[in-house]
Amino acid sequence: MKLLYTDFADKATLRDLSKRYQIPGFNYCLIKEGVAQPVHAYGVQNAETGEPMLPSTIFEAASLTKTLFACLVLRLVDRGVLTLDEPIAKLAPNVQVSQDERIQTITARQVLSHGTGLPDWDKKPYLKFLFDPGTSYSYSGEGYYYLQKIVNEITGKDFTDHYWDEFLKPLGMTHSFPVWEPAVSEIESRKHDAKGALLPDRRHLDLEGDAPEPNAAWSLYSGAEDYTKYMLEILNAHGHLSDAMFREMTTPQNKATDGVFWGLGWGIPAKDPNVIWHWGDNGGYRSFTVMDLKTKDGACIFANGFQGNDMEIEFLDYLTDGDFWPDVADFVAHAE
Repeated sequence: MKLLYTDFADKATLRDLSKRYQIPGFNYCLIKEGVAQPVHAYGVQNAETGEPMLPSTIFEAASLTKTLFACLVLRLVDRGVLTLDEPIAKLAPNVQVSQDERIQTITARQVLSHGTGLPDWDKKPYLKFLFDPGTSYSYSGEGYYYLQKIVNEITGKDFTDHYWDEFLKPLGMTHSFPVWEPAVSEIESRKHDAKGALLPDRRHLDLEGDAPEPNAAWSLYSGAEDYTKYMLEILNAHGHLSDAMFREMTTPQNKATDGVFWGLGWGIPAKDPNVIWHWGDNGGYRSFTVMDLKTKDGACIFANGFQGNDMEIEFLDYLTDGDFWPDVADFVAHAE
């Protein structure tokens, strides 16, 4: 995949995308041959006040959180803290999420490639399996959350501290947070519904439901300016992983659909195995990232409206020569 533009900021195109998909605002960054281009911001953070979107504005990054967690786990494998293929339950027997004996067989590889058989979200400690681990694909936030709890136990270190120490501080992601704190609300965009109307704000830790913060599946707060720094870490430094772990991360491990495979933490289009991608969807916050490991071209987009993923995929289809976007769009439409 190659970017067709070294940089792009055509106001007519951005205005058309925003209007058709009812997205009040978004920011994005393109990467060309491993070099980040200027971060662009379009529209507003708040449809009622008209507060302008900024390059540094952040959003709920949603499932883009998973890409950092996968890299963290693979770093821990490199360090000998755990392995990809040994059952993780025995590492922390006190972490209980299911009464089904199959929980004893789940591996880190299965978690990161969505092959555990666990549901996306449900009641713990009574999670029910959708299939035997390692036999199929089903997108599972629960799998990531379970492995997060295991990692916390075996390292004696909380998920949030891992994110600060492994990524946010060393990469200079100064406007990103692994979990909500008051500083988030000062620089975070508001979210909007499918018609572009403002939705209620949340100014507290989300501790309710089946997927509370901190959460390896969704609780990162970031935006195009900061997340691009992580993309460059992957493109130019291979995530500071060993060659073997980087190959594992970027090699198809599981088949999601005929057009989409899954590596360890990343989607891989069947039509272009040099490409890795992921999307984020937390209601009125939508995001998307894509990178070509061969050309080192890529992009990330963060939007504040319900139809953001559709807009982002159309925009990326326009910006690149990739022929896999219909397959990716179909997957995203049915993934959760």
